[in-house]
Amino acid sequence: MKKLNQLFAVILSSLGLSLFATQVWADYPERPINVIVPWGAGGDSDLTTRIWADAMEKELGVPVVVINKAGGGGIIGTAFVANAKKDGYTLINAGLSNMLVTPNFTKAPYQFDSFEPIIKMTAVPLAVVVASDSPYKTFDDFVAGAKAKTLTQGSWGASSSGTILANIIADQAGYKPKYVHANTTAQSMTSVVGGHIDSAVSFPPAFGPHVKSGRAKALVINKAMDAYPGVPTFADYGIQGDFEGWSGVFAPKGVPQEVVDKLVAATKKVMSDPKVLKAYQNIGALPDFRYGKEWIDDMKITSNIMKDAAAKAK
Repeated sequence: MKKLNQLFAVILSSLGLSLFATQVWADYPERPINVIVPWGAGGDSDLTTRIWADAMEKELGVPVVVINKAGGGGIIGTAFVANAKKDGYTLINAGLSNMLVTPNFTKAPYQFDSFEPIIKMTAVPLAVVVASDSPYKTFDDFVAGAKAKTLTQGSWGASSSGTILANIIADQAGYKPKYVHANTTAQSMTSVVGGHIDSAVSFPPAFGPHVKSGRAKALVINKAMDAYPGVPTFADYGIQGDFEGWSGVFAPKGVPQEVVDKLVAATKKVMSDPKVLKAYQNIGALPDFRYGKEWIDDMKITSNIMKDAAAKAK
């Protein structure tokens, strides 16, 4: 009888702790949430995250603070969050580069499964961009020039998604660029319009202002966009593959499900706000709200593809 009473005591104690924990996370968030962007300010990841954070701050009623923690091709900021407390108050801007490319192509101190995927916000099509006064007026011109001599191309790290995708494009088109790496796509574009490099692989949030002002020209892009009429796609040149980046939010692995659910529910609301959608449209990012098992399974497939590609590259 004594043992039975002890068993009941343990069960009731566990139930009490469970109910207490549920109540604690039901009140989340109660203080500011920090979102680490592992790249410099002004790039596509930074801009897309700030739009989300501003909207979420109004929805959640607490500050949602974007902090740039650049370095190591995105590794420093991403590793910082992998080791952060699993309480939902430190999140990471996640994308193809730091989540699915870097862990497979480098000895990063984290893996894809070091994180809890929460939501995907946007997708951005990759483009090859040159200065408006470049002698290369079409992608055919660019390819011919790159075959005749080595052309420089801006990207954001040797193992970044930009460089990996650019290599796939270059291999299929038959040229080999000399990469000049910067911390962000925005910095690469500054080098392009300043005449310091021949070209860059870039996303609309970074190249858009330069193209719209007439300082730069997109020669080819992953997906046709109304904002850039007449720009051909990679498929138009027979280049096979999907060349786009994306922006999302992850938490350290082990964050309570209640936190994930709260952030997903809030994001559902803000991603249906016309003002938020317009803000993304203005920077050239395509809203692509996803979450849950299907999205996570898709990322696992991409991660395995990258793992195989990395193994072949060794």
